[in-house]
Amino acid sequence: MYFKSFPYTLYSLDNTNTVQVITDITNRVTLSDEVKNNLSIFDEYDVKDGDTPELVADKFYSNPELHWIVLHYNEIIDPRFDWPLSTNNLNLYVASKYTDVNGIHHYEDANVNYINGNVILTSNNSFGNFALNDPITNNTNIGSGVITSKISNSNVFITVTNGGFISGDRIVLASNTSVIGNISSTTTLTGTPVTNLVYEDEVNESKRRIKILKASYVDAIVSDFKKKLSE
Repeated sequence: MYFKSFPYTLYSLDNTNTVQVITDITNRVTLSDEVKNNLSIFDEYDVKDGDTPELVADKFYSNPELHWIVLHYNEIIDPRFDWPLSTNNLNLYVASKYTDVNGIHHYEDANVNYINGNVILTSNNSFGNFALNDPITNNTNIGSGVITSKISNSNVFITVTNGGFISGDRIVLASNTSVIGNISSTTTLTGTPVTNLVYEDEVNESKRRIKILKASYVDAIVSDFKKKLSE
């Protein structure tokens, strides 16, 4: 239904030797802020696991082809990633994006603000070539930081400035990647570590609350949509 209302245009793949008539999908009609933010004409809905825009449109409008209203009203451009993923698809997405889904994405304070973490890294006597103030990089996952204190060749204090470090990770000197240390355990002193999986799950959950245009206004929106496309 959505693209059926779009105008047509001429298009050629061979420098106008042959021309085809195609739907002009470059047109874009948006809802005004006055409509989108009018509290009296929409309800809120928490997208359930497995819901699709089509299922939501069918639930509220008894017509899955009106899924475009659900997407437009919530300014969703790419329903593949702007719409909340199902649990299974979220797990697949996280696994494809990160080397280790349980790696540290960042550290937070009690107010859920991003902060630098302060962590003790422990190894089996492999930090001999690391020194105070050395910048280090996580060679296994994403992470970087600075050594703020060296207790021994087995224990260093670091301030984590990006990502994080967990047991099993390998660190290297930022200035010389041939200098390697293997982490056997970590102790967090400041900040709460948030894993890649937890972070992506929180981002996904933040997308669940959407606006649903009340059914009594749908016909008016569809008519306005068609009118704007014909102008």
